[in-house]
Amino acid sequence: MIRTNKQSGFTAVELLITLFVAAGFLVASYQLYNLIIKDGGSTRSESRASNVAYDYLRQYTASSTTIPCTASTPLTNAPVTISGLSSATMSITISCLPDAINSLSKVEASITYNNPSQTVTYATYVSSSGTSGAADNTDGLVAWWKLNGDPNNSIGSPNGVVTNTTSTMGQSGQPDTAYSFNGTSSRINTASTFGLGTTNSTISLWVNNPTTNNRGAFIMIGNGNGYGVGIGSAFFDNASAPGPNLVMLYEGVRWIATTRPVGTGWHHIVMVIGGSGIPTGYVDGVAAGPFAGAGPVAPTGSITAIGASSQGTARFFNGSIDDVRLYNRALAPAEIVALFSAGAK
Repeated sequence: MIRTNKQSGFTAVELLITLFVAAGFLVASYQLYNLIIKDGGSTRSESRASNVAYDYLRQYTASSTTIPCTASTPLTNAPVTISGLSSATMSITISCLPDAINSLSKVEASITYNNPSQTVTYATYVSSSGTSGAADNTDGLVAWWKLNGDPNNSIGSPNGVVTNTTSTMGQSGQPDTAYSFNGTSSRINTASTFGLGTTNSTISLWVNNPTTNNRGAFIMIGNGNGYGVGIGSAFFDNASAPGPNLVMLYEGVRWIATTRPVGTGWHHIVMVIGGSGIPTGYVDGVAAGPFAGAGPVAPTGSITAIGASSQGTARFFNGSIDDVRLYNRALAPAEIVALFSAGAK
């Protein structure tokens, strides 16, 4: 008989493996602990800085804005004391909007702290009534296509369906925050008119116009003809001059015409229809004027098209479109200015 001796405990190899695994756990635990402590401290610091920045924003919003707006810098890197933070400084900037819009002021509070430095910034818009502009106003919002990488409706359903469109850089300068339309076949269709009628409605969108003689529908609501029967079809048209870049906003056969130049690049286009049923156009926050025309026609069918006529056979737009909103109420001028000032979402 051959006897074998059964050894108990670890062999040298097993012991080394165990020690190696244990050391790995110790290192990982130490790194996780440091990460939690670091992130927790960073979050607490940011929270403290944010509270102070917001307090300054409220103070200067209430006391330093003027109507009409006057640009100023009440504070520039002014030292402030914040518990737990080092080298904290505060800056306040009040800026005015372009195109002679003097009823709105932008107030910005920025706090810089610690080394390496971190910065927290808060901003708001103050209107002539002394209240902040509602850049994300959802009161009466029935459809909102942000177009940030998809054609989904942020308010609900139905979503849009894209045809020959490409996600592109939006008005904010960020990639995949708008859609590009080729001018020949591109469109986004949605199977609804969202209950809009011939009064108390607003259409708001951003468009990027690549050429000075561009034309094409930005949006059409309802199953109308290629000339815009339906509550709204906004498009560039230089065929009905007195000049190029004529902005045309259709509501049935009621329309707006303005010689206000739009030019190339990004612009904010709005059509507002009040209780009278007469539409008023806005370009970059400035009223382009009403035009009564003939009587309005309510949208028919169940379709809204972006970038072309609702049939997808005409009025193809060549350019980019961003942040399309439909409201079932007429936005006030201050709300339109606030949307323009905040930019596309």
